[in-house]
Amino acid sequence: MRKVVLALLAIPSIFLGGCWDESQYKDVTIVPVMGITTSGGQVKEFFSYPTFHNDTISYTQSEGSGISGRSAREDANHRTMEALDFTHLEVLLVSSEIAKNELHEQLDMFFRSPRNRITSYLAIVEGDMEQYFKPPGDLNTEVADFYPELLRTAVLYSYITENTMGESVKILLDDTIDLSLPYLTINDNGIPTIEGIALFSHGKYTGATLKKQEAVLAGVMKKQQGKYTRLSFHWKERDSPITIEIINTRRKMKISNDRISVNYVINFSVVEFPNNNLNSKNIRRETENFLSAEIKKDFDKIIKKTQENKSDIIGFGRTVHAFHQKMWNKGDWSETYSTLPIEVNVTMKMKRTSIYD
Repeated sequence: MRKVVLALLAIPSIFLGGCWDESQYKDVTIVPVMGITTSGGQVKEFFSYPTFHNDTISYTQSEGSGISGRSAREDANHRTMEALDFTHLEVLLVSSEIAKNELHEQLDMFFRSPRNRITSYLAIVEGDMEQYFKPPGDLNTEVADFYPELLRTAVLYSYITENTMGESVKILLDDTIDLSLPYLTINDNGIPTIEGIALFSHGKYTGATLKKQEAVLAGVMKKQQGKYTRLSFHWKERDSPITIEIINTRRKMKISNDRISVNYVINFSVVEFPNNNLNSKNIRRETENFLSAEIKKDFDKIIKKTQENKSDIIGFGRTVHAFHQKMWNKGDWSETYSTLPIEVNVTMKMKRTSIYD
């Protein structure tokens, strides 16, 4: 009988045990946005986090410096009333100086604890990091809310591809493809804005970028589009703007005789065209031809810029490594890619013209 009673008493204790990685929120401060830069030969980090007082939430900033990212974090802990916790980190901003030299080293600490969140957004910023945490302009919201929403919207509208911290590190360690990350600057109104994407080579930021529309088109070339992908052009011959939304993209790659040929078939709908008359087959065909030529020119410019910076962000190297070992074994892929003849062909197919026509 005594054994039965002890067994019954032991059963509830199974459900009373805490989680191995449990932290009490009263003991820590959740950090949703963080920035890393260098200053005077040391790593300097900035943090934005909520504070609670009299049942109201406000946001504050803190900073720390040290010989490494982890030591800078510990230094910041000494300046706050509670320990900084990064398990809910949403955005990590990295200065261009760090990205040009030691991005992988600064990301190391996030992968040393299973509690850390590695699905955070990663972005490169130009200029003084402190300005991104205390912008000169009026954000009309808190920094901790602004950056996650800015980057989520950019992914939704295909301005950038969704490279999380975890995905970015995988690409940094991959010899067959190069990384690209959102590139932010402070605009004339003092507001942080996405200017395009930063190009990497051998895991380091090259200092070169693709502008907004180029960044959108690079996502199309990689077949990594968001929910909405819209492109605008000015059609000089018809003296009219035209805006399209890409429905889907098909890509076929052919590699032979040390050349790469890529054919894209892109289905699209027209969302703006004041010139109208798209119910005419001739106008439709003319529109498709115009867009095919324009997008091919833009694709060629992207290829040229990435080759000049030895940055294979499209991932041609993955196909070469998998199926064309002779080409791959020529040497460093970045060097091979920079001089490789690449021909791009684009066929645009109009599928929808909206109710106006």
